[in-house]
Amino acid sequence: MEHNTLSRARTYEAQHRTPAEYRPLFHAAPPVGWCNDPNGWSCFGGQYHLFYQYYPYDTVWGPMHWGHTVTTDFLHWQDRPCAMAPDAPFDANGCFSGGAIEWQGRQLLLYTGVMPEGGKKEIQQQCLAIGDGVDYHKADAPVISCDEQPAGASRKDFRDPFLFKQDGMLYMLLGGRGFNGHGRLLLYRNARPDDPKAKWEFVQVMAENDGSLGSMWECPGLFTLEGKTVLVISPQFVHQAADDRYHCGNDTAAIIGRWGGPGLPFQRQADQPLDSGLDFYAPQTMQTPDGRRVLIGWMQNWDHCYPPEDAPWYGQMSLPRELFWQGDTLCQRPVRELDAVRRLRTEHRGVEVDGQPVALEGVAGRVLDCELTVDVTEARRFGVRFACGQGRWAELRLDLDDGLLRLDRRHAGGYRDALELRETPLLAPVADTLRLRMVLDRYSAEFFLQDGQQVASMTLYNAAPEDDGITFFARGKARMDLRLYDLAL
Repeated sequence: MEHNTLSRARTYEAQHRTPAEYRPLFHAAPPVGWCNDPNGWSCFGGQYHLFYQYYPYDTVWGPMHWGHTVTTDFLHWQDRPCAMAPDAPFDANGCFSGGAIEWQGRQLLLYTGVMPEGGKKEIQQQCLAIGDGVDYHKADAPVISCDEQPAGASRKDFRDPFLFKQDGMLYMLLGGRGFNGHGRLLLYRNARPDDPKAKWEFVQVMAENDGSLGSMWECPGLFTLEGKTVLVISPQFVHQAADDRYHCGNDTAAIIGRWGGPGLPFQRQADQPLDSGLDFYAPQTMQTPDGRRVLIGWMQNWDHCYPPEDAPWYGQMSLPRELFWQGDTLCQRPVRELDAVRRLRTEHRGVEVDGQPVALEGVAGRVLDCELTVDVTEARRFGVRFACGQGRWAELRLDLDDGLLRLDRRHAGGYRDALELRETPLLAPVADTLRLRMVLDRYSAEFFLQDGQQVASMTLYNAAPEDDGITFFARGKARMDLRLYDLAL
């Protein structure tokens, strides 16, 4: 069964691969079919490996496989054959999310296997596969069963292992859920470093949800950056009334604190959303050989999964982003590899924006990198419209008096406008000067405000390629300097 199921997926994707000109230019996306969460974001064999939740046969969620792509520069992606298919008894209902790490010259994958358990019920357990960067062999049984949790745990919400090494030991951070419905993060340690298939032992509950930030915490991550420890979570069923920094439904957050190491308590100090846009979920991070902490996320939202009719693929990843601190704020910027391919197309200085939308010579396109510095001393609102044409457009708007960030794609060609608008607090302080970086790539837009103190992402699947106009608007007088770059890719 294993050979036939995986071979079928590999054959299908090879025969139905979407031509490059109909996929994002520099964002990772599946060759065909559906993708969601990034998995196994890691270095191996001199390349960066990205796996992802994958269903090759349709553009809707189905029995989860692991897709696979690699890059050396975070911008050019090379498809690898489907890495795993749901073909074992312990993952018959899906190979859910997980992590990857280099281990004794091999690549070790840990993932959540989903299997039926009586009637319509299913359970989730942690499973292992080892490979060479292309082909992977699964262990004969799960390495952590759903029964190896602390008391009072859900057997069906126990998933998404994140792998890391510390002091020569291999650790796994998992999302779990108590019977009270609240999420918690569980830490396990491999009892025998020479054999990851050997018994894993429970170490501690790293953090628990008190109900103020959703329910189940999915897709956990853990890293330390300049002395501060960060837990990455993707909480489900967030109620906006509890904290208007987060939107209702599925969201992402960084929990910031201090941690002395395995067995010691994590001291929570603060939390912040990782993206304020319409589309971002389930991020993973890794450390590059040159010491950077790089994040990538699924640039989609579960509440807005409506592929265009006859689309051959659906789902894409965010631009990889470097993480850094400004004071106590965890900030993000595009990987520096994007800076290296920028070629200045045009520059405008001292442009006055007040009242009517302003279009500028040479400022248009659907693949570009644009930096704005705006004097908003006399402006109460500033915004940019993009993907404009034939009555269609999308918009980012900052209402400075109200302290609000607004993203609007109701007019960008979609057909479910109730889910196309988001208004959220402006978390990056703007006094007299606004700094904004806008990165566009065919089917997406990502905005970095105030040097990355706040980030907002959205997809643009329905906007026609020829809709490439860009205009700027303000209420009150704004003065803008602009540098627009083409990308030599």
